[in-house]
Amino acid sequence: MKTVVPLIVLTVAITLASPSCDKGKPSVRDTDPVIVEAVSSVSEDNVRSYIDDLVGFHTRHTLSSQTDPSKGLGAAVDYLVKRCEEWSASAPSSRPRPIVETVLYTVGENGGRYDRVASVPEVMVTIPGTDPKSEILLLAHIDTRVINVMDSTAFAPGADDDGSGLACLLETVRILSGIPLKETVKCLFVSGEEQGLDGSRHFAEMAKAEGWPVLAVLSNDMIGNTRASGTELHEEYKVRVFSESANGEDSDSRQLARYIKEAASKYVPEQEVVLNYRSDRYRRGGDQLYFQRNGFNAVRVCEYCEDYERTHQDVRTENGTDYGDLAKYVDFPYLVRNIKINIASVMLLAMAPSRPSGVRIANANDLDNNTVISWKPVIGKDGLPDKNVTYQILCRETDRPDWLPAMPMGLPDTVSVPDSLPESGNMEYSCPLSKDNYYFAVRAVSDGHPSLPAVAR
Repeated sequence: MKTVVPLIVLTVAITLASPSCDKGKPSVRDTDPVIVEAVSSVSEDNVRSYIDDLVGFHTRHTLSSQTDPSKGLGAAVDYLVKRCEEWSASAPSSRPRPIVETVLYTVGENGGRYDRVASVPEVMVTIPGTDPKSEILLLAHIDTRVINVMDSTAFAPGADDDGSGLACLLETVRILSGIPLKETVKCLFVSGEEQGLDGSRHFAEMAKAEGWPVLAVLSNDMIGNTRASGTELHEEYKVRVFSESANGEDSDSRQLARYIKEAASKYVPEQEVVLNYRSDRYRRGGDQLYFQRNGFNAVRVCEYCEDYERTHQDVRTENGTDYGDLAKYVDFPYLVRNIKINIASVMLLAMAPSRPSGVRIANANDLDNNTVISWKPVIGKDGLPDKNVTYQILCRETDRPDWLPAMPMGLPDTVSVPDSLPESGNMEYSCPLSKDNYYFAVRAVSDGHPSLPAVAR
């Protein structure tokens, strides 16, 4: 039997005592011209040049030479520092320029994939924000390997693993050095990944000990290959974002993954972001894991297909099959699209207002079919709720991975700060959607730039 719902149910949907709802007002602009220009400036020629240069160091193994001027980890680190310092020096003098630092840490004290104790370098480039409250981190690993992970002298080109990620960070530093962003961006060129994620563990523990205000971590590891060895599947227009969750589908890393997917749909629409709800590839890991373990919001960006004739291989020809991670096997147009996704996501995050706090289901204990969401407004420099910030309400049914593009039943999804707030200081949104059937979230929006969503618990 079909039930007819009276129209009145749909028209009395919102009851707000204080904030105002702006029905039909767009919460998020389609695109920002500054981000569009930055994305369009990603250069395939530059990317090819970076990877050719990196392959030219013969190996970047964690225990390779640090004194040879043309081979090994030391030469690769010097190259990364020099390139980033050049872009820092040419950045506008009207604001703080990027800071390029070499960071040392010790490996081999506990054995593992090391035959000696060594002090190992990695690189941190800090692009200061104009009014920073948080930091967005981009990761890629410098080191390479062959089949024998202990072999520190064999030719280990690492064009895709992880020259592709390094190229992403280099192009990000080049482009963002000239663009003022509200939040700080840090590019971390880590070493020791192939020996057990040691470089990223060092940075993650440093971030925790020093209290870095990390909003998001995007680790880029192998983002330039489109062929799946064995199956011969080719996926030129898909990239995976891995995100783990300790509390169901709505962890912070899941919100970040969805955010990247939304940014890609606006700024790199030809490239599909595939949400992968594993922490990483099956029974393997990457540099995002130690950031996650230290309580930070981190995901891995990774190619959709992996070619095992390239990964961790000696360069050789065997039974008519070529092996080795050489530059000729990198799909450069594909890599460029993935770099564009990174830049768009980082810029969008860095231009957005702070994430709402204290988001909760205010009537969680009420046995009714309505939902009331409350949250604390973003505070401006004057110590008062920032009236330049509006709030977008998001929802989705519990079996769906993505937030709906609009609220059901024509309900308004945008809430503005009222002239006065109730005594609690909180904002509220009430709607006739059952909290049993939907998940809800709130995000802050300013000048069309959305923050990460905060899920109502």
